[in-house]
Amino acid sequence: MTEVPEYLFERSRQRRIALGLLEDDGSGGGASADSSDGGGQASSGPSSADVIAAAKADAKLEQVGETEIEPAWVSAARQRTKIPMWALPVMFFLPLWAFVYVKLTEPPPEPVTARTEGAATYAAQCASCHGGNGAGSEAGGVGRPLYNGEVLLTFPKLDADMILWLTVGSEGIGIGNPYGATDRPGGAHISGETGANMPGFGGALTEYKIYSVARYIREVLSGEELSDEELAARDAEWEELGGGKDIGGGGHGHGGH
Repeated sequence: MTEVPEYLFERSRQRRIALGLLEDDGSGGGASADSSDGGGQASSGPSSADVIAAAKADAKLEQVGETEIEPAWVSAARQRTKIPMWALPVMFFLPLWAFVYVKLTEPPPEPVTARTEGAATYAAQCASCHGGNGAGSEAGGVGRPLYNGEVLLTFPKLDADMILWLTVGSEGIGIGNPYGATDRPGGAHISGETGANMPGFGGALTEYKIYSVARYIREVLSGEELSDEELAARDAEWEELGGGKDIGGGGHGHGGH
């Protein structure tokens, strides 16, 4: 039978002792073979099965001893607190909740009135020629002044004459023809005499927008004073024409006259 070298057993034994798997009894190396004089036969060594078992144990101990240490960043990743599953849908709906919250907390839009609608229409259609405050040619514009009561001198009342002028303009009245009050201080205004013809807005604006811009020019720019009853009657007429539907003020145009 094959004899296994003693150093293999000693190596395995020392490895076990180093790992604390075997207690050192101080016996040193493996058992020695005694030989007797006159050709005595050596004591029998360990079997092949013992050799294989010892080799496997030694290999296993080497694997345990050589286990790779996990890097610190891997350990930190394993120990890091994870987002709980129940929080995922909450995070998903947070933007939607924020949008709804902002919409619910926004102040309601101001109600549309004849004056606010007229202001928007004036800014879009008339301010380019008559100026934002109605100063017109007195402040470098090309249209006649509409502020400081000027419109009230030309059109003493908000009647068909003023609505017609805004609807058809200079071409509709006829170049060279008077419009408005003929007894106006300084004489009646003549269509086209300033060289800046007033365009008609009948094709661009609805009736209620023409009415509302006429009110804005008279009541805000020219400072027309009205009683509560007169204001209520004008509001009713504006609503009857369809006023209050929007505050867009229509498209862009010219407003000289």
